Amino acid sequence: MKAARTLAIPLAVIGFLMLLAGYQQQILSRLDFAALAPLRATLPHLISSGIWLAVAYLVNRIVGLVLWDPIHSRVPVPRLLRDVTGLLIYLLAITGIVGVVYDKPIGPFWAASGVGAIVLGLALRNVILDVFIGLAVNFDRPFEIGDYIQLGIGPTAGPTGRVMELNWRTTRLLNGEGNLVVIPNGRLSELIVTNFSRPERMSEFVLPIFLDFDVPTERALRVLSAAVASAAGSNGVLEQPSPKARLRGVSAQGVEYRIKYFVDPTIAGPGKARHEVLRTVLDQLHRAGLHPASPSQDVFHAPLPVRKLDARSADDRAQLLGRIELFKGLTDAERLELSSQMQERLVTEGTTLLRAGDSGASMFVLYEGLLHVTVKAESTGLETRVGRVHAGAFFGEMSALTGEPRSATVVAATDALMFEIDKEQIAALIDRRPELARVIAETVAMRRLRNSDALRLANAATVAVETSSLTSQLLGTMLSFFGISAKEAITTQKLDENSAQNPLA
Repeated sequence: MKAARTLAIPLAVIGFLMLLAGYQQQILSRLDFAALAPLRATLPHLISSGIWLAVAYLVNRIVGLVLWDPIHSRVPVPRLLRDVTGLLIYLLAITGIVGVVYDKPIGPFWAASGVGAIVLGLALRNVILDVFIGLAVNFDRPFEIGDYIQLGIGPTAGPTGRVMELNWRTTRLLNGEGNLVVIPNGRLSELIVTNFSRPERMSEFVLPIFLDFDVPTERALRVLSAAVASAAGSNGVLEQPSPKARLRGVSAQGVEYRIKYFVDPTIAGPGKARHEVLRTVLDQLHRAGLHPASPSQDVFHAPLPVRKLDARSADDRAQLLGRIELFKGLTDAERLELSSQMQERLVTEGTTLLRAGDSGASMFVLYEGLLHVTVKAESTGLETRVGRVHAGAFFGEMSALTGEPRSATVVAATDALMFEIDKEQIAALIDRRPELARVIAETVAMRRLRNSDALRLANAATVAVETSSLTSQLLGTMLSFFGISAKEAITTQKLDENSAQNPLA
């Protein structure tokens, strides 16, 4: 219907003129008056010229219908481009009229037209360049609206952002800061364009990390793999394909590891994803007692800082233990005692550490690696992942402190290094310093409330009341489980007074 309406008028004009051309002899025979003699001489030329112009009119309509309208459905077509195309079509028609209808040489006509075109082209050089580069981009389609692109590579890299608008003169990007960046299409043609959204929506990124030579490769890969796995699922970092850590090479700075991860730019830009990966990597390294390698040219005028902590050393384990929230209330001597007693456990990926419903009387501290926490859904009976355990966290504490059965299943998502602490080791510490019971109970209570959806948005007063109530419940259960209330006859009031002296209580 639209095509019929668009072509109806030019077809009607051509038909009318062709009809006149067919009957022009009869029309001329009727023009016998002397006053109409000039008209008799010019009428055939007028009809032929009209036919040429009507055909040009029809061709211009067809070009708009076939070429410009489909493109306009994706991006606005500037009026200038339509006018330039129409001008060229009518110039060809006028050339036909001059050379065919009036039998005149067309060389001078095109010479004059060429001079005018040169002057106009010089005046509108940048505009014309932008328009035709925009035309090429729309036909070649190296990127589309919604794609995430980067202009340039290396030190000369230009803006990075999501394509918001693509017209004939400019391309507009929304960068990571929320600003609109306008790039002339002529400038766009001079740059290398990296499209992070093609040929697939996800893109692969690599983050280099350098560690000291004396860090075992197995340990480094375990920590880095857990770190990038922890970042998966947030800020555009994808869980599938699985992110990985690989050994890249060695240099004067240390051993180079490459962390490979995938990003969906439609969710978040590469900058946010890199921030998330780097944040988790640095956090996991800190939890494991490791630091990125420093250049070998560093000169220290003070005692050399500790570059790494070794989990095989009781002293180093005691320092690492001090970074665990649950044991910050212990003295250095107590942490050293506990670190020398806890049992090291090195497990491989896929190992089930705890199973929901099983009994147990120990807890675990994860030093390196990543664990997945799953529970069985009542509706389907299938195991569903509900959380993660990151390096520096503890788990299984309720069984060790209260004797409750395991509440969830914990599986190693990567190779992991952890330490197991028995009920007897904790009981020995509380037996000598009973006020530790409230410190530990309050830490566990605060942790459980942090994970509560109902209290996540509650005000401070409500959280404080709930924390105090849950702490008292846990404290009573712990004292009964350890047999301290009967053995030492210590009341909750006495523990409150002792714990008031502890700044962490």
